Amino acid sequence: MIPLGEPEGPAREPRPLSLETLPEELLQLIVHCLPTAALKQAALASATLHRHATNVLWQHVCLVDQWTLHADAAPEPLIEHTRGFGRSDEHDDTPIIRKLFILAANPRIACKVHSITHRCHLPTPNIFDELPRIHCHSDTLSQDARLHVLARLAIANLVNVHTLRIVYGHMRLASALVAGFLDAKRPQRVPLRKLWLETSCLSAGAMQSLRNSTALESLRIRRLHVASLLSAPRNFDFLEFRPSRGGMYYQMHNGAGNWAPTTVQFSGEGMSDQFRRFTDAELMDQAKAFDNAVWKQHPEVEKFLTMNSRPDVHETAWLPTANFHPMRWLLEGSAATLTSLNLDWVLWRRNESANHDASRSTLTMLAALRLPHLRAFQLRNAVLEPTRLPTDVFLFEDTFLEFMEYHHKLQCLAWPLDKIFSHIKPSVDVRNRVGKLIAHLANVLTELRLDAQYAGHGEPISDFGLSTDDTYERARRRRFIAEFAPHMRRIEHIKLEGGLPRDEKREILRALHYCPLKKVVMIGVSYPVGNTWGEQGTYLRALDPSSSWDDVQNLKEEDAQGIFDAYRRGFHMPDSFEFEPEYGWPPQAPLLQTIALHHASTVEELKICGYNGCPILSQSTPITDPLLNGLRQFDNLKQLVMSFWLLTCYEGQYRDTEIIKYWMDSRSPASTALVVVTPPRSPDQDLPVGPGHFPVFQERMAPPQDFNRWAVVLKTSFSPSALAYRVARDIGPYLSPVAKSRPGGVRMRASFCLGVRDELRPASDIFDLDMRIGRENQVLEFTGPREESEKVRFWQKLESRRWF
Repeated sequence: MIPLGEPEGPAREPRPLSLETLPEELLQLIVHCLPTAALKQAALASATLHRHATNVLWQHVCLVDQWTLHADAAPEPLIEHTRGFGRSDEHDDTPIIRKLFILAANPRIACKVHSITHRCHLPTPNIFDELPRIHCHSDTLSQDARLHVLARLAIANLVNVHTLRIVYGHMRLASALVAGFLDAKRPQRVPLRKLWLETSCLSAGAMQSLRNSTALESLRIRRLHVASLLSAPRNFDFLEFRPSRGGMYYQMHNGAGNWAPTTVQFSGEGMSDQFRRFTDAELMDQAKAFDNAVWKQHPEVEKFLTMNSRPDVHETAWLPTANFHPMRWLLEGSAATLTSLNLDWVLWRRNESANHDASRSTLTMLAALRLPHLRAFQLRNAVLEPTRLPTDVFLFEDTFLEFMEYHHKLQCLAWPLDKIFSHIKPSVDVRNRVGKLIAHLANVLTELRLDAQYAGHGEPISDFGLSTDDTYERARRRRFIAEFAPHMRRIEHIKLEGGLPRDEKREILRALHYCPLKKVVMIGVSYPVGNTWGEQGTYLRALDPSSSWDDVQNLKEEDAQGIFDAYRRGFHMPDSFEFEPEYGWPPQAPLLQTIALHHASTVEELKICGYNGCPILSQSTPITDPLLNGLRQFDNLKQLVMSFWLLTCYEGQYRDTEIIKYWMDSRSPASTALVVVTPPRSPDQDLPVGPGHFPVFQERMAPPQDFNRWAVVLKTSFSPSALAYRVARDIGPYLSPVAKSRPGGVRMRASFCLGVRDELRPASDIFDLDMRIGRENQVLEFTGPREESEKVRFWQKLESRRWF
């Protein structure tokens, strides 16, 4: 008898499961979970996964050069110092040629590419020391015509590219890429929508053929001199330089607390006779010799170029023109489509005495634009003096008032705090217009980023400056606090950066009482929430007597008694809060407690960065506990970023470089993800030396054993795992038990500042240790410490940047 519902005949064997039987959607999910190395292997070994793996592998393409030692490249190398045997080519385009060749010869692969990033292999210039002096208009980098033709052929196949990033790019290749992707005649399925220009230069001669409007939706111009995007490059002055292939040996910051050797061309002005300065012609001859040596290794690429040469693919023109300004064209040509415009730390002039100041004309042009879809407008300039805006440019008065009135869709706004209002009261008509504008922004603005010029030795607790400029700047900042901030109702993200006095930070956050703040960022030279080092760094001096402390002379003692009295009195919020500005810092609760009183119920992320006066890791000072105690009230906290001071002096010597090298050497190939810690809980206490590191004494009269005590300290105190435990032990008790008990705990980023401590030319950089802290202050996960330029972190920051 055959059961009902079963087919007659022999039973069918179930089909064995395999990759081939899985639906396309599952295959896509599988490849997206694989690391890059596994993706490459899957693309080569599996016919089933090949297409999906190549889709992921080629989605983002990075065009980066390399350093090479050429065995034979006439003429004689123009360099004062070489690294190894051979002729040093600091900017070999071989990796770029190989990738462009694949894209130009394989339309099927090229159509998978969505974003292109071009960058120099060198770290980006240090913003304080090198950025003000560097010129990026080097004609010797990526200058070969064959490379430009190859780029044009590749661009013709890159029909789905919507994002182009140029980060410290080579001027000629950067210009060719920007001009090629913005050319309305190029084959495309989607237009270029996002353009990022950082520490780069565009050639007006290469861009002048572009007369069409663009479809750009996001434009970010970052860390460059505005003259680089305005007209033909001008001559450079004493101690200024530009990258070159050959030239004078120079050490630039490597982004990891040390130096990276390279070659540059220094300005001839003021140059001592003992230094040989090579002419432009000599450097160009050297660059051509290097390129000929490179292209000899790629005969198949030259053959491809010969076979595919077309009349519409030609060498880019490089002649300068005075009538075409790339930056103006980018802004005007994109006005109809831009939704996000970001000007981050643009240098309007080389120095305060520079005759050429493009800020006023450029900002006047910008203020006259009308961008109907604009949702994010950011101008940040807190870092360098040459980034200051002209004295008569204000956001809500004069220059930009009509601009702000027109752009009623803004959700994100960033502007220097002292350049929003003027210190002179405007007319009644202007006041009425500004009042309507503020009332509108109160209901649409969700992100606000404010900055002020960094103070050299740290931010004061309160501004008592008596000079005319100090008085005017203080009046302008406090007008914003009194007339703008209290009216906001929808701000979720607030960022306060630069030299803002602590009491003004407090008042801004109090004024935003009715806003549902989720993210609060405070960045300065000094630790924003208070000084844990004591008067002029007394506590730190006792722990680290070897260093000079010129930078902490202005640190003031916190009023410990006033803080304790405030805790005893308790903190109460009236039912109907009305904001009234109160400046100065009388005996009262610390800043974190004030933030908690107003915003603890909504804040999910806190970023508190500044090294002067920050908590000393594993050496808590008496004032640290009352300053940080307010953290316990942030029950919804998901991420905390905080600066820590790391004591690196051992036996009278600073060991920063050894510690950094140890961190880098300890990285594994799998360091792209957070590493799960295997111990069930963090150690209960610090052991001075692990039992496995003690020397073994077999006999009473045994010969003395060679014992490297620093190696033991390095492993037990400065290894990534040891640092994670130390951070958890220091900061875990201050975190809310409710926040720590959630799945994944609280994500903690501990920020350290280390580097070479040379008296003449120090180099320090930020290293971040990412971790998660759970119940009972256990370390759940950690990765790092990593410098900002570390490959994985660099890409994470690039791809996660908001409003781009």
